[in-house]
Amino acid sequence: MFCPKCGTQNPDGAMFCTTCGEKIGIAPQSVVEQAETVAAAVNEQAAEVKEEVAAAVTEAAAPVFETVNEAVANAAPVIPEAPVQQPVFEQPQPQPAFHQPQYQQPVYQQAPVQQPVYQQPQYQQPAYQQPVYQHPVYQQPEAPKKKKSKAPLIIGLIIAILVLAAGGLAAWANLTDDHPDFLDFADFTEEKQALALSEKEQKTFTSIVKKLDQAIIDNDADAYEDEIPSYARDFVWSVYDFDDGDDFVEYLYADEKYGVKQLGDELKVTEEIVSAEKVKDLDALTEAFDDVFNKSVDIASAYLIGNNSCFKGDEGSEKYFDYYLFFKSDDEWHVILIGKDNLKTFGLKEK
Repeated sequence: MFCPKCGTQNPDGAMFCTTCGEKIGIAPQSVVEQAETVAAAVNEQAAEVKEEVAAAVTEAAAPVFETVNEAVANAAPVIPEAPVQQPVFEQPQPQPAFHQPQYQQPVYQQAPVQQPVYQQPQYQQPAYQQPVYQHPVYQQPEAPKKKKSKAPLIIGLIIAILVLAAGGLAAWANLTDDHPDFLDFADFTEEKQALALSEKEQKTFTSIVKKLDQAIIDNDADAYEDEIPSYARDFVWSVYDFDDGDDFVEYLYADEKYGVKQLGDELKVTEEIVSAEKVKDLDALTEAFDDVFNKSVDIASAYLIGNNSCFKGDEGSEKYFDYYLFFKSDDEWHVILIGKDNLKTFGLKEK
């Protein structure tokens, strides 16, 4: 039996299509009518059979035939009721899911590297070229030049030196007449001599003179006097034409022309030993101390030192040169300013 809607073949007697659920079963009344039609057809066939076999069995089967006829006539064909089948619902087939195509990274294959093939270099013999001989060109030698005489130049230099020397001596004379030796500016041009002082003695001398110069910067006469032996103080003031230490230090500090105050504020000082000569005749020096200071001093060692006191401020800097007598007595070192004009007084010579 085929479904009139979807055409699916179904089992005979099915009431509904197994695919789409369409009702395809025959109603019971139609079945009865078909059954009657079938029965009529059977009766007709049976009648024919009956007529054909009637003659043969009329006599023997008459009673049976009659019974059969009655049974056939009275018999109602039993038509079984077709079973009702529930429609079978089929789950709709899911649509195939869309899958994002997977990107596959292309596989990179490195090209094969071919090793260079070493080729033996071909040595080529350099072509020999015949040197071209060039005949030398003879040049006449130049006549020697006559040397000019340098006598006028030498004479001119000598005259210039004499003029400068004369001017320098005049300037030096004016400078030394105007102010004490201690205030001689950086005009000391003598070459430095090899120092006879030991390193320890140099440090000791520098330390004492720095204290003297710092006392000038501070305008402190008491601090200046503390660094000079008491028996030599009056001599130092008199050497520089001052009555006492206060006037001496005040002049060195505040004089408008020569005082260190002219160099500005934030004054600093450094010391530079220019020359140092050891005093060999200590007996003569001891006698000089008796004569000058009226003081007997046991001197163990002594030096004549030429020294530059270098002052520097925010407005300038100057160097002041002077001679010091640096001596050791009673295991202590002392300093006395003596100036260049008093060297002979102590049996010493200027170097």
